Amino acid sequence: MGAGAEGLRLQGLRKRFGELEVLKGISLEVRRGEFFTLLGPSGCGKTTLLRVVAGFEVPDAGRVVLSGRDLTGLPAHQRPVNTVFQN
Repeated sequence: MGAGAEGLRLQGLRKRFGELEVLKGISLEVRRGEFFTLLGPSGCGKTTLLRVVAGFEVPDAGRVVLSGRDLTGLPAHQRPVNTVFQN
């Protein structure tokens, strides 16, 4: 990302639940001001990815970086993000 364009960067996120690997090295960048949508079938890891970004789940590997700040080790209440789950 260029200077001033930093937004959300996910680097090599991995998450397992027992034998099931839900996130398999997910990496992506969403620049500041961009609109981004996660689409996929039920069970593909969308909610798990959002829970990792929000701090409700701890990744087994990888990093969550927002505006150049590594949030990976921060608890949910200390992250400058909001999440609204559907009912």
